[in-house]
Amino acid sequence: MPKFIIIGPLTRDTISRDGLMYHSTGGAVYYQAAVLSKLEVDITAIITLSYGDHELLKAFPDDVNIIPVFFEKTMEFENIYPNHDPNHRVQKANVPKNPVKPESLPEDIESYDAVLLCPLSPSDIPIETIEHISNYNIPIYLGAQGYLRQLKDHKVILKPWKDFQKFLKYIQMIFIDEVEAKVIMANGSHKLNMIGSELSQFGPEEIIITRGDRGAMIYSSLSEHIYKIPAFPPKQSMDPTGLGDTYMAAYVTKRMESKDPETCGIFASMVSTMKLEKIGAFQGNKSMVNKRLQWHEF
Repeated sequence: MPKFIIIGPLTRDTISRDGLMYHSTGGAVYYQAAVLSKLEVDITAIITLSYGDHELLKAFPDDVNIIPVFFEKTMEFENIYPNHDPNHRVQKANVPKNPVKPESLPEDIESYDAVLLCPLSPSDIPIETIEHISNYNIPIYLGAQGYLRQLKDHKVILKPWKDFQKFLKYIQMIFIDEVEAKVIMANGSHKLNMIGSELSQFGPEEIIITRGDRGAMIYSSLSEHIYKIPAFPPKQSMDPTGLGDTYMAAYVTKRMESKDPETCGIFASMVSTMKLEKIGAFQGNKSMVNKRLQWHEF
């Protein structure tokens, strides 16, 4: 059984879609913990939140080993989907500075198979924390969205990541969506087939760029090849929040079994489709995913 650490903030989410509004527990760590639990991964989750919101931790699967890091305030997000396009999202947020520092990490990091970094703001996981993890010579996988996010009147906007080079030299895989890919480097290419190659020069061996209902692109510096991954049409589209986080968790789990980026990407794509079909986090399991994949020819 793979053994992962996931690190990031828990959020209080408000989701508005199709004229409906509902509240939920959120954050990349929440959506990823659900996937990893269902795919039978041993998980330790290092989560930031306020002590007053500790009840939100009950939303996590029972088999997740949670290490809470308490601060005065919990991060809050409002995810607004103004039309039926799941790729179109407006975000508003209240973002306290709740950094996970090296002293909050478990001492036995070397016993894990990988660490998944899930920041939602630039201050969530400081460079010194990543440097500390790198001393243990285990893979570090990064969902980079948080390092690009800035607030303008509480609305989330994306800006280039000024010191990305310092971070990426410690990262084996980086996960971004296509909008983030075009923003991540101030002077980088805006062509997706070039962005992967450019980012790999700073450290990551695989760059995974998700594209919503158009699938994903994966660049491998080891094979110097771009893999185009299809998206699978959902039976119904219910809740797109957390799809990128779901994709990342499914991809790195499959990576423990297969060295082929295409195989991992196809598996992650189906997991994401199945998550989209339900409200909330992923609710399937590995056999259900494989059964759905048997319906498709590659």
